[in-house]
Amino acid sequence: MKKLLFVTAIALLFYFLQSCNEVIKNNIDGFSISEQSFSEGSVNSVSELNVVLEGSLGSEITVSYEFFEGTAKFGDDLYQADGEIAFSPEQTAATIPLEIIGDEYFELSESFKLILTHDGRATVFDFIIEDDDQMEAILTDEDGFFTPAEYSSMQLAWNDEFDGNNLNTAYWSYEIGKGCDVGICGWGNDELERYTDEASNIKLENGKLVITAIENAGSYTSGRIKTEDKVGLKYGRIDIRARLPKGQGIWPAIWMLGENIDDVSWPACGEIDIMELVGHKPHVVYGAVHYEDGGYQYETGSSDLSQGDFSEQFHVFTVVWDKDKIEWYVDNNHFKTFSKNGINGYPFNNSFFFIMNVAVGGRWPGNPDETTVFPQKMEVDYIRVFQ
Repeated sequence: MKKLLFVTAIALLFYFLQSCNEVIKNNIDGFSISEQSFSEGSVNSVSELNVVLEGSLGSEITVSYEFFEGTAKFGDDLYQADGEIAFSPEQTAATIPLEIIGDEYFELSESFKLILTHDGRATVFDFIIEDDDQMEAILTDEDGFFTPAEYSSMQLAWNDEFDGNNLNTAYWSYEIGKGCDVGICGWGNDELERYTDEASNIKLENGKLVITAIENAGSYTSGRIKTEDKVGLKYGRIDIRARLPKGQGIWPAIWMLGENIDDVSWPACGEIDIMELVGHKPHVVYGAVHYEDGGYQYETGSSDLSQGDFSEQFHVFTVVWDKDKIEWYVDNNHFKTFSKNGINGYPFNNSFFFIMNVAVGGRWPGNPDETTVFPQKMEVDYIRVFQ
């Protein structure tokens, strides 16, 4: 009998200890953070990320955290930080401080990551920093996209709304001819057009710049203008609202060249292509840089429309150009970032001037064929530079 009671007591004690172990066992299903986006203003600000443990705890645990760059960069947009947060059975929520660096410069949304690590398991969260002006940056109307005339965090440095009857020659110069250099024509690209200053090829109409490519008995004319020696700019947010032409062999471009081109030549002067389109792919636009670093170098990116093409309505082509970094957007959608990254002779911290043209033919788009319809027009509603 005593032996039976002893065995029973041992069994009850074992059961009790097992029950206790079940009580103190940690059951962690994961973590959640309610905030997914944060605002950037003109001054530094501190936000708190509220981390909630999903599950239950029987004992205290610590979780490591670390921020990682995305398009948001340490020192420019936020401060690098790492550390630990604690959770207990009584406190299954904790906060992580996030310090955002403010400035007067308008920037589109930028991304970063937070990684939480516990028991060798990592949980990744993606976040967005939005400028205070972000919500009003891109609006829509029945004819496409447009941007506001001003931003509270930036000043309008230069613009052309293309109002009136004549091109503003205080800003723009016409480029004429076939671009012949030492007997070689075609503007360096084997293009077919001859550029003119005639109204049939380039004019202001209904508050827009209209550049028209025309065919006449197998030859082509079009328009090309530039701000060289008149308007030079360095850095800023550049908004250009335009509707583009299309068709095999049609090549519209809105781009920039370094003002020192006569001294150092191309590509050492640098080239920033804000927007290019080859007409046989009318739903795709490209942004690119060209430069020299031990020889000719370039980088390019592209943005596709999910429906329709760029001839159907106006779109806003944006470059956000800062020291050692350039970003491209279409209708507020980021599609490329280019940064210095150790490039020798980096030319993009110098002043640049603008060029707008519609080429016909060339090595990239190829020549027009029987499917190409003429005339083809690029309409530019405005160009605005904010700094």
